[in-house]
Amino acid sequence: MKQRFTTHATFQIERTYLATPERVFAAWSEPSAKARWFQPAEVFDFRVGGREMSQGGPPGGPVYTFEAYYQEIVPNERLVYTYSLDQGESRMSVSISTIEIMPTRDGVKLTYTEQGTFFDGHDTPEQREQGTKEMLDLLGKSLGESNADAFELVSRRKLNAPRDLVYRAWTEPELLAQWWGPNGFTNTFHAFDLRPGGVWEYTMHSPDGADFPNRSVFHEIGPEGIVLRHESRPHFILTSTFEEADGGTEITFRQTFETEEEYSKLKPICEEANEQNLDRLGSLLRTIVQ
Repeated sequence: MKQRFTTHATFQIERTYLATPERVFAAWSEPSAKARWFQPAEVFDFRVGGREMSQGGPPGGPVYTFEAYYQEIVPNERLVYTYSLDQGESRMSVSISTIEIMPTRDGVKLTYTEQGTFFDGHDTPEQREQGTKEMLDLLGKSLGESNADAFELVSRRKLNAPRDLVYRAWTEPELLAQWWGPNGFTNTFHAFDLRPGGVWEYTMHSPDGADFPNRSVFHEIGPEGIVLRHESRPHFILTSTFEEADGGTEITFRQTFETEEEYSKLKPICEEANEQNLDRLGSLLRTIVQ
């Protein structure tokens, strides 16, 4: 009789994807998106307590069964599920997997942590970790095939001001309110909590008297750049990077939308508005430098 034994192991993998948290989360939560990089599911009930099940394997080879139950779902931020993997009638492993999604200046950092119990040598932690790395690489390819750049507007500008002054213009409310928005717009700030997770709430006033409430949350703050998520409609990630260049600062203003529909609708408006925004920033900096 074959001796039975168990092996316990934990491993963690990090990946960075050029995509919004919404798109990365959708790749796990929407059946059609997940099927692009994972075995298509026969059962896909995406909710806390819901079940996912898929089967597959090589032609003429054993059938592998993946069966998961969702334990926690925090949209666009975190996903926890328990799953078993069987080879034919033999149970290979039981695991708990945690997926954490965090916006960064380069897109999204995904952290995958698996805590597993492996049975009787059917699989090893090393093989599972390698297979998971390959799986996450396929996820990255699926996001690339969706053409993340198609949902992104990018503006660049060389500013004749030192980086610390550009950073001040972004992070001091009395300066930020003077240049934020397209030509002719003014701002009333209601909250400005400058820290990761802090809220920035303000109302933009158009030249014709219309008011536009806005709410954003800061994700990254530092002299090299700022990342925030615009929580009001339309949703987007705004990434501004500041690089020292020939005595001045080169700013890259990157606006990434969630959907192609929003991108296509707002592109004609936002392209010009973003350029005007940088024009106004440059004008303000010139008055401070003089």
